[in-house]
Amino acid sequence: MSKNLRDFTKTLYTMDGVVRRVADGDWDNQSPNDDWTAKQTLGHVIWGLKRIAAAIDGDGVPDEQAEEDVAGDRPADSWNDVRENLLDALDHHGVLQKEIQTPFGDMTVDEAIGKFIFDALTHAWDIAEATGVDAAIPDELAERALEVLMAFGDAIRGPGLFGDAVDVPEDAPATDRFIAFGGRKPKASLDMGDAG
Repeated sequence: MSKNLRDFTKTLYTMDGVVRRVADGDWDNQSPNDDWTAKQTLGHVIWGLKRIAAAIDGDGVPDEQAEEDVAGDRPADSWNDVRENLLDALDHHGVLQKEIQTPFGDMTVDEAIGKFIFDALTHAWDIAEATGVDAAIPDELAERALEVLMAFGDAIRGPGLFGDAVDVPEDAPATDRFIAFGGRKPKASLDMGDAG
């Protein structure tokens, strides 16, 4: 198993842990991303995973839908379905070396899933914050996702992307540093007096 696949699988199950703890009535809560509710945030992640699975299977890019429609009436069930479909798609000899088209350009499946962890982990945190559950992001995954984000540099920032990085102490927990680099305000930033 490649390091990218190992980290990606851990990322899926980190999101899974968040999704399983969200109460049915909390999916419409506003997320830290001003544009989306918790449900819409999950729909965004689900569509991204569907895109990867479709690229692996050679089915082309799935039709775009509103994030809320992607998540459906039972977001946790929609999540379960896409998680299992993608893990099935990845469970074939040689699949990691297959070249696919991604929003980041053409690359192998292994490279693509290595990059995608930042998106799923960011939104696992968003959903957790919106619904009052613990994202429980492992430190090593947060560090890896931060490395991926930093490699993108300013290309990740702008309308519809990530906001400006938020200042946190250098010794802040790994998840706080990762989330802050992606424009979110973890507790560590508030401890520094950044209450705005």
